[in-house]
Amino acid sequence: MKLQRRSAYISRNLQAQSAFRQILKANSVKVEGQSLIHFEPIPFSVVPDADWVFFYSPRAARFFLSNLPCPLSTKVKLGSIGPSTAQIATDFGYEIAFTGTGEPSASADAFAQVAKGQRVLFPRARHSRQSVQNKLGSIIKSIDLIVYDNHPAADFPLRCSEVLVFTSPLNAKTYLNRHDMLPGQQLVAIGNPTASACRRLGKDPLLASAPNEEALAQAVLHCLAGE
Repeated sequence: MKLQRRSAYISRNLQAQSAFRQILKANSVKVEGQSLIHFEPIPFSVVPDADWVFFYSPRAARFFLSNLPCPLSTKVKLGSIGPSTAQIATDFGYEIAFTGTGEPSASADAFAQVAKGQRVLFPRARHSRQSVQNKLGSIIKSIDLIVYDNHPAADFPLRCSEVLVFTSPLNAKTYLNRHDMLPGQQLVAIGNPTASACRRLGKDPLLASAPNEEALAQAVLHCLAGE
């Protein structure tokens, strides 16, 4: 199949107002977005007692907060890995007491300073990497709550876009285990874990400068500048 010049695919279902879409369209880049992962809620009837609830992602926040059996106690503080995740909790009417940078390691280090020795509930996906939990170790008292399932799509097409953008390790592995890259195709990874997943499969992606859509769009433009 022939490579489509000035085009980008991202492993995310994009909203119409997506910054990634808007920035690239303004630079005459064709954009296509589709997640390679299916998500399904896992019901829960009890919320374990905790001092904090920490959200790994916007999706974890949404699945947890939209399925709460009763409102959270006002004594429970909420933490998020980054601003986009914090925004989901804000949209549900909750205040965020801690917001990280969006990068797991740095966010875990900063969170440790405010939550040391406390009980922290982590609503998560069944196949989560648990990066923040693993980084914090025994610094906190970690409590697990699986609130949604995430599993790879069984069938999806080869993408002919000039740049492929992967937004999670599971998306990267799902695609690269099924399809070969086309000659001249380039990769962008949203963060170090995703970049590492690509490298383990023999690919060398460009790492975005930050885990957000603006930085991902700029990484795509950087790739295309050398075409």
